[in-house]
Amino acid sequence: MNSRKRRNVARRRTTGVPNVLVVVGTRPESIKLAPLVHALGRAGGVRATVVNSGQHRNAVRATLAELGVVADVELPPMVPAQNVASAVGGMRGALRDVIERHEPDVVCVQGDTLTAYAAARAAADAARVVAHIEAGLRVDDLADPFPEEWFRRRIASHAALHFAPTHAAVANLRAEGIANERIRCVGNPGIDSLRAVLAELAGSAPLDRDRRRVIVTLHRRENLDANADLVCRALLRLADARRDLRILLPVHPNPRVAGRLHRWLGGHARIALVAPLAYRPFIAAAAGAGLIISDSGGIQEEAAHLGTPLLVPRASTERPECLATGFVRLTSLDEDAIVGHAVDMLSERPRDALPIDARAPFGDGFASERIARVLAHVLGTSADRVPAAWSTGEPWGGMPAFA
Repeated sequence: MNSRKRRNVARRRTTGVPNVLVVVGTRPESIKLAPLVHALGRAGGVRATVVNSGQHRNAVRATLAELGVVADVELPPMVPAQNVASAVGGMRGALRDVIERHEPDVVCVQGDTLTAYAAARAAADAARVVAHIEAGLRVDDLADPFPEEWFRRRIASHAALHFAPTHAAVANLRAEGIANERIRCVGNPGIDSLRAVLAELAGSAPLDRDRRRVIVTLHRRENLDANADLVCRALLRLADARRDLRILLPVHPNPRVAGRLHRWLGGHARIALVAPLAYRPFIAAAAGAGLIISDSGGIQEEAAHLGTPLLVPRASTERPECLATGFVRLTSLDEDAIVGHAVDMLSERPRDALPIDARAPFGDGFASERIARVLAHVLGTSADRVPAAWSTGEPWGGMPAFA
């Protein structure tokens, strides 16, 4: 943290309780930032202000509510823009107004969304400290996926605090010249939410896994338009090859994918197109399926703990740790490849889910507590209410607080 930012934090701290602005724009951000909001509340001496950016306003509102969080500020729904630059510009201005009004000490952004990048830019405009949650994910091609990979790298240039989910992510940040004292390997807070939901499911009815059920989600930019058509054709071929299968497909609201899914798959007797599921029902359904086909990054982190094989229709992944679990496989955007991999994975012998513990690839389910403890230290408040065990131990903790 540079000297100017230190002075700004110190000056604002004299005006009251330190304020951490947590900016949320999409459903995955909601899942990964809700546990941080709760952890900040438990840390003591820090106030969290939650902002719904309006990017996917209704989905964020619903998911936060499901996880026990209500946004303090809710911006209007994002107006469709002609390009990424104009979308960023509009949201950046709106978030800059929020930052100037609430005067946060730290602005927390998560991942690689338009909201995360616009909020990081807005915070930099106002000389606020940016904390990047899930920092350091990288692929080799800046343009694939675009704009996510570009967003990640640009957010890193604005962030003073980098909370990396894995040791590979730490290495990526170090390779880009980010000082070691600005980086903490804390795990992924999405695993915090998953741990809580799996514990709830374990305490209810026994899991009923159906090897004939396939769950599909599709939403990433690289899988829109013609690629969405390709995946639909592959799903039709898969349904023909395995007539015992039942495919459940929660449809993303993006019209560039939703219209094509309904046109290709609507009316098929064994393919159910449904509205997006809430987080808990989706985890329950995924944990009971025989196969997931999805381009979602979050599901790559979750699959091994669900015990469900995952086929990812993407050329690369910024989460290579998932491949090492044996539950996740990449496939090229090719009909034959998708169908062949899916049939193979459905025929494989089932494996036990990986426990969420210190050996888990994306963290032990206490990332949010570590982040809250570090932020409390940075802001000079007491972190005594956060048990020390949540910020120690390998491989996720054991690193001192930021200088």
